[in-house]
Amino acid sequence: MTACEAPDWRAQQIARAVEKIRSEVGEPSAQFSKLQLTGDQNTGQTCGVVQEAHNAPARFIVYIDGTAGPYIEGGGGAEYLNQDRFDFVWQNDCVAEGYDQ
Repeated sequence: MTACEAPDWRAQQIARAVEKIRSEVGEPSAQFSKLQLTGDQNTGQTCGVVQEAHNAPARFIVYIDGTAGPYIEGGGGAEYLNQDRFDFVWQNDCVAEGYDQ
């Protein structure tokens, strides 16, 4: 396989993040929007919005290297963050890294 035929790592990481968040929220039919990968191939993160059937939309962050999170706004996810801390992490790891709101 040549480099031109290699799968796009960005698409793979976004797909991985979607599956991770679906697992975290326990809803295989959760819908996603505003999905973007920020950072780079080694220390990047997927940022976006998840919509569960009976809950309001929530922002989320899944780190490529898996050293933290995932974080889901409102306290969901593997690690709990209060809203102020989530907003801080979102601003620094998503928006400051190029997330287009």
